[in-house]
Amino acid sequence: MARPIDILKRYFGYESFRPGQEEVIDTLLEGRDCLAIMPTGAGKSICFQVPALLLPGITLIVSPLISLMKDQVDSLVNQQIPATYINSQCSFDEAKQRFAAIRAGRIKLVYVSPERLQNEFFSSFMQTMPIAMLIIDEAHCVSQWGHDFRPSYCAVKEWLARLPRRPVVGAFTATATEKVKADMMNLLGLQNERVFIGGFDRPNLYFRVVSPADKTMFILAYLQRHKQDSGIIYAATRKEVERLYGELRRRGVRVGKYHAGMSDEARRKAQDDFTYDNVDVMVATNAFGMGIDKSNVRFVIHYQMPKNLESYYQEAGRAGRDGGPGECILLFSRQDIMIQKYLIEMSVQDPQQQDKEFHMLQRMVQYCEGRHCLRRYILTYFGEEPSWQRCEKCGNCDQETVEEDRTFEVRNICQCVDELKGRFGLTMVCDILKGSQNAKVKRYGFQNKSSFGLLQTYSGPEIRDMVKQAVEDGYLEQSEGKYPVLSLTASGRDVLAGNCQVVQARVVAPPEAEIDLPKRQVKKKASVIDEDALRPLFDALRARRYELAQREHIPPFVIFSDATLWEMAAQKPLSLEAMAQIKGVGDFKLNKYGNQFIHVIESYIQNQR
Repeated sequence: MARPIDILKRYFGYESFRPGQEEVIDTLLEGRDCLAIMPTGAGKSICFQVPALLLPGITLIVSPLISLMKDQVDSLVNQQIPATYINSQCSFDEAKQRFAAIRAGRIKLVYVSPERLQNEFFSSFMQTMPIAMLIIDEAHCVSQWGHDFRPSYCAVKEWLARLPRRPVVGAFTATATEKVKADMMNLLGLQNERVFIGGFDRPNLYFRVVSPADKTMFILAYLQRHKQDSGIIYAATRKEVERLYGELRRRGVRVGKYHAGMSDEARRKAQDDFTYDNVDVMVATNAFGMGIDKSNVRFVIHYQMPKNLESYYQEAGRAGRDGGPGECILLFSRQDIMIQKYLIEMSVQDPQQQDKEFHMLQRMVQYCEGRHCLRRYILTYFGEEPSWQRCEKCGNCDQETVEEDRTFEVRNICQCVDELKGRFGLTMVCDILKGSQNAKVKRYGFQNKSSFGLLQTYSGPEIRDMVKQAVEDGYLEQSEGKYPVLSLTASGRDVLAGNCQVVQARVVAPPEAEIDLPKRQVKKKASVIDEDALRPLFDALRARRYELAQREHIPPFVIFSDATLWEMAAQKPLSLEAMAQIKGVGDFKLNKYGNQFIHVIESYIQNQR
């Protein structure tokens, strides 16, 4: 009998599993239910596709989006894995042929939407078939506390109960709170399940928060430097998507747009254009969410701050799914906070849920405004405790800083907060310290406070940064909710009493025109490869991949990922034996495409002589 590692090498072209994959696969093969919470890009699909090829009978995958089904089935069929999907886009004849193929045992993986489980004919048909596994993809959709609630997922448990023989059940999602995790286990009817929570770190992603004076000009400058890369730009509203899309298109960018206000057909075409590399950049709202299986996304830019870290990390995680380098940039301004508060007020009516949303928004703001290691902040938010304090490979860790004695400033900040008795927030504290004569300060008589104007020699933004740093350093505490207020901590009272010195790191910021990301590098085992030197051969390999994809009517990344092409460019294999050692080149793809890519490499080498 074939082993999981044999299937992985033969069909998928990898010599070893990614962390966490093998344990999930072994659990499913043992006939035991499982819940796997693994970040975007961790290789969740492999976890059920490998056992599906080893177990007798069929594997049924419940997937929320038609586009996701199509991409995954296209990729599997391209690797000569017998897979199909049944959804509303299938014609009567197509559906008839697919049911016949399933009945004849020619199909191993069947993708359907959760709504399909409520179809009487489908249910009756599946009750006659040997179902080895039922896989629930994007399983967080079962919970109203998740961010993609789909009521049809609640039909899974009842559907399972009607089967003559219960299959193994696997539930997969990228992120989940404790509440969502409990809902998934209960509402999906998991039994004697094992729960796997994979490491959330994505070492190939570079995170940065930038506050440019003009966000659009920043994006235009960034795209000018990354003309050949595929990426996503997320905006908070449809209006902003339309404006930004129009601006980029006028500047000659190969750009598409996607939001819920577009027709189904327009959205389908937009996603296809992006998937098939007909456009380089997609400007979208978060409606462009689940179902993006495109592996060669090199950057994700958030034009505005998302409402919570769960959404941000899932969206940003669409960069670098092939294991290659990805850049995740969040363009932040204070106005973003007001936009997200407004959207929460308009979309969430339940007071308890609204308070929860405001709390998560506050954590998102802290991510944007803090000087902490961005990667560490994300990981601790999701319950991990990294062994390091600084990752040295995010925007904050890369910043040049100098240490300064800020005892005087922090003591004055603590004095102001103490005088306000925990009744006001950051804006009022800053106004008082600046010595502002605005109406609100005068209404409460705060111009008579002893702390009034104590930091008037500093600019408003400088005072705000110092107060936020005092919160981050633990001298102040900020409450939760829609209107957070500030209060002193025990450490803050020590500063106020003159019992300790405060040393803070000040960022030495480069001119805005110089703000850019480090030169992208491609990692190969222990070495690092210079992308600039490999770019000409990579482009030639990519052009051949695009030609083949056009001919076969499949997305280019289905043939080979960018990471695989970069490794080809670095290793320059000139035989099928050498090509077989490239990560991502399985037996079927080697026989189907190997010689064509070898010819590109041979031509390139000859032209270099």
